[in-house]
Amino acid sequence: MDRRLIWTERASSDIEAIVRYIARRDPKASGSIGLGIYQRAQILLKHPEAGTVLDELREGRWRKLIYRRWKIVYQILDDVIVVGRVWPAAKGDADLSTPLE
Repeated sequence: MDRRLIWTERASSDIEAIVRYIARRDPKASGSIGLGIYQRAQILLKHPEAGTVLDELREGRWRKLIYRRWKIVYQILDDVIVVGRVWPAAKGDADLSTPLE
């Protein structure tokens, strides 16, 4: 089965916010963190159940895959993996609407 990985606008915005935040402290590391998040999510194409069920969004069947200090929040929809958020673990429970700043 050929799977596709789709990033929502919210997830893309999350990565941009994370990269901007890290760039204030360490510009060299910021790009590698953004790329690392993207590369980590690629495992879902072959192993969509690699992540665990996300307790706070269990009803929507959302799952999480961890990359360092971030939760890559995603759903499995047949042959499509939808990344809905990239959430800092330090912020606690992930949600689908709160913007990262």
